[in-house]
Amino acid sequence: MKRQTRCSSYKDLSLLLQKSKDVFEVQILSRILDDYHKYHSPDFKSFEVLMENDKKPECPRCHSHNILKNGKDRNGTQRFICKSCRKNFNIASSTLFFSSKINIKAWYAFLECILNGTSVSAACVTAKISTVTGSSWMKKIFKALKNYQDGIVLDSPIFIDETYVHEDASKIEYKEEIGKIKKVRKQPRGISRNKICILIATDKKKSFALRVNNGRPQRLKNFEICKKHIMPGSHLIGDEDTSLTYTANQLNLSREMYKSNTEEAYEHLEPIDQLCSHFKLFLAKHRGFKKELLQDYTNLFIFMENEKNKTEDLFEITIKLMEMMIDY
Repeated sequence: MKRQTRCSSYKDLSLLLQKSKDVFEVQILSRILDDYHKYHSPDFKSFEVLMENDKKPECPRCHSHNILKNGKDRNGTQRFICKSCRKNFNIASSTLFFSSKINIKAWYAFLECILNGTSVSAACVTAKISTVTGSSWMKKIFKALKNYQDGIVLDSPIFIDETYVHEDASKIEYKEEIGKIKKVRKQPRGISRNKICILIATDKKKSFALRVNNGRPQRLKNFEICKKHIMPGSHLIGDEDTSLTYTANQLNLSREMYKSNTEEAYEHLEPIDQLCSHFKLFLAKHRGFKKELLQDYTNLFIFMENEKNKTEDLFEITIKLMEMMIDY
């Protein structure tokens, strides 16, 4: 059985690139090394560049910003020391491949499966890794995409709606008194605190989906989300939801409303209904995750949807995610 080639650090990637005869592997390694060299060339001033971008170095152990310079390594890369926990590191210390035994093709296979809508367990089988490793890699993906939706702003026409996800049944319980007997009902009918409201919108080019609250959407929380992600004066298309009336008035938005479950609604609200359907199918593929990770999975879904609107090339989308994980 042929052993898989692994790298113990970034340094080994160059050697692997020289030895590799696999065209596909060479493509991946070349893109990764280009990004690596940006941060490790002798004339790269990591601290100064971070300061120019208002991005202070963060300790990979305790996440403190109480940092001091601590000399340079033999490649000329600035090193730091955390005053809180005394951890020594450089700006690449918490990135994707630093000081880890990594199989490049396994990483690519795993990410490609996830971006193609495969479950984590199935992606682990394809990449030939354990489910524990797969869960760890998902955390790296979530970290890279944590702020992905911050810069998304939609313009007219905007299709908007709310969709609901069940909260963990063990967390919220409802008690009904029937005579002297108390009956616990974990999943009541209709919209209740047992369901998490997700505000989801699209202008057909890009989309956003953000957690609002448990139960019916609160108008102020809807407004806080919409003012960051919707261009003032835009035209909204959706159902007759009263929670968006306040937002529409505050942001000077025009509204086109349709009564739910009518032929007219099905005809005019197809883009947002389709997006909600894709979202539910995506969550079904990853069923069983902790609801604390709901926004992380939602960020991943929106990344997939937005990037697929730009290109149908899954290789380019996968490489872009790998680069984001390295840069983070």
